[in-house]
Amino acid sequence: MAVGQEKVGRFQPEVIKAMAAYGGGVARSGRVCGILTGAVGMVAGLYGCADPQGSEDPRLKPLARLLVERFEQLTAPYGGADCRDIIGFDYNDPVKRRWFQSAPDSTRRRCEELVCDMAVCLSELLEQNRPWPAE
Repeated sequence: MAVGQEKVGRFQPEVIKAMAAYGGGVARSGRVCGILTGAVGMVAGLYGCADPQGSEDPRLKPLARLLVERFEQLTAPYGGADCRDIIGFDYNDPVKRRWFQSAPDSTRRRCEELVCDMAVCLSELLEQNRPWPAE
């Protein structure tokens, strides 16, 4: 998310802070991956509407859906898009979590690759649907 914010010139630390509980699949639940929620959150921050009476940009839902579809394609080899599918274990297991965080051959490499792949996808979507002035 920070990379996306830098790209559009809207770095907001409070938004990064608000996403802090998404590691390990939303509060280590093993559910939806923080990579996906971060990418969708970035799009929502650009195209959503803060005024409950206002209207969101009509590009919001289709762009968010494209991100979901791309993430599902990228994670299909792991059996699903949830964190536990991608890393292959329960993140609450302290022994496996230490292995994941420190071993060079851990499934963390999958996460690193997914972060890169989603950053590229997000960058392409933002370039094609610029919500900020061209340089």
